[in-house]
Amino acid sequence: MTVMVIIAGAMFAIGALFAAVRLQRGPTLLDRAAALDVLLAIVVGVIVLNAAATDSAVTLVVAVVVSLLGFLGTASLAKLLPRDRK
Repeated sequence: MTVMVIIAGAMFAIGALFAAVRLQRGPTLLDRAAALDVLLAIVVGVIVLNAAATDSAVTLVVAVVVSLLGFLGTASLAKLLPRDRK
């Protein structure tokens, strides 16, 4: 199980690196918002991976709360983004 956790952690790290590059280089605000959403999904994945590795049920509650906060943030950002797309 430890080898699988290390492999999954490395994959999460690579995904976070690519999302951080998109966050920094993104030409539009929509690209940056999507990169932040991907980073949030990666954070939730890491929390769930930690819960699976440590057999902790409390950590899953933290993952659900982070997911809900991320959804609210994404929804509020979508409400604020300009709608004039051509």
